[in-house]
Amino acid sequence: MSSITSARTLTAACLGVAALAFLTPPATALPAPFSGDSYAQAPQKGVETSTNVGIARVATGVSAPAADARIVRLLPGRMASSLLGGAPSAVLAVEVRDSASGRLVYSKRGTSSLRGASTNKLFTAAVALKTMRPAHRLVTKARLGSVSGTTAALSLVAGGDPLLTSAQLDELATRTVTALRARGITRVNVSIDDTLFPTPTPAVGWPSSYGLDVVRPVRPLVRDGRMLNDVATDAGRYFASRVAVHGGTHVAATYTGRAHFATSRPTLASTPGHTVEQAVRKMLQISDNDIAEMLFRLSAHADGQPATWSGGIQTARAELATLGVPLSGVVLHDGSGASRDDRLTARALTVLLDVAVNKTAHPELSSIYYGRAMPVAGRTGSLSGRYLSAPSKCTAGLTVAKTGALRDVLSLAGITVGADGARRSFTILLENPPTDRYGGRPVRIAIDGLVATIAGCW
Repeated sequence: MSSITSARTLTAACLGVAALAFLTPPATALPAPFSGDSYAQAPQKGVETSTNVGIARVATGVSAPAADARIVRLLPGRMASSLLGGAPSAVLAVEVRDSASGRLVYSKRGTSSLRGASTNKLFTAAVALKTMRPAHRLVTKARLGSVSGTTAALSLVAGGDPLLTSAQLDELATRTVTALRARGITRVNVSIDDTLFPTPTPAVGWPSSYGLDVVRPVRPLVRDGRMLNDVATDAGRYFASRVAVHGGTHVAATYTGRAHFATSRPTLASTPGHTVEQAVRKMLQISDNDIAEMLFRLSAHADGQPATWSGGIQTARAELATLGVPLSGVVLHDGSGASRDDRLTARALTVLLDVAVNKTAHPELSSIYYGRAMPVAGRTGSLSGRYLSAPSKCTAGLTVAKTGALRDVLSLAGITVGADGARRSFTILLENPPTDRYGGRPVRIAIDGLVATIAGCW
């Protein structure tokens, strides 16, 4: 979801502890790694790969009990800031767990049912990776229909690839024309088959004010992540035009709308398809609502459920339950967290993150943390512009987390590495943040300060 507009200034009196640190403007360049950072494999720009190295930190001699005790001692006071839980009408839930053991370190309102906004995408990511598996490819096909003489019906069959590009459709058109010419076909009527998903409807809790900039109608065929009411038709028309261009004087093509051919009909060509892991990574990095809703339905389909809202909800709850995620207080209506009626708990999110760290039991989820699918603080995605100044700069590069924002919610859920070298999962849910008084940026800085407290570097 889009960020809440931030104010530029705030008085030191309102900030309380470490006021001058909060007022430090963000740096213009990425900071150097915090002393003690250890990266077994640095992420490569433009390369989407999953590793099993995660983020490590050389222990400073602080014991785990001492680190936990410090968290328990300092968090309550910092949570009481007028920017956070101390604000009128604000509701703040925080939970911290030892990622390796699942031991509860700290919890306040951990089981309260609150809006989590886009942290909901962590559920969607885990369910997609579990039901479809990370390496599964979402393939788009060109399928041949009925043939009459040298004229044939041709359908572009949606495979639910949210990362499909115009260039890939162009290549698909080239190979399709080659296959058509080999069959002696000189004219095709091109249609789309997007029956993988039903006709789009809004999710429960999506206000009528939501436009295409928030979330588009959910369809299984889209090119270049375009924001249109009917992205499937747009992709179909583009594909037909490219078939016509590559067909030249040999194959003519006309777009004719929607049609469904039997799966027994021959496939003339197909795209390699992006993997589920690639889709999950982009969704989490930039908090893409449209990718989330496509994955939500694809998971239901893979689970044998209808690719509907109800099918997605049923699949999500069933798969999360098998992962041991406590679902009391969790209410899901979509995959993106855009629904005003969605409810999460800090406990559910934190337990899920503990599960994702356990790559032995659940290797299919390893990309969430070890592959850095979640944004890295001060480095990538929706956290690239955060953790650049005190007091949270000390955990830049050591924290991965998913952000969340609605007009009355700010949230963050992720994993950080403490001074003792141990990983700790955390969730911070803040309903009714005082952004109308202070702006969004100071409140986010205060939230990031809680993460630095959990990491033990502030």
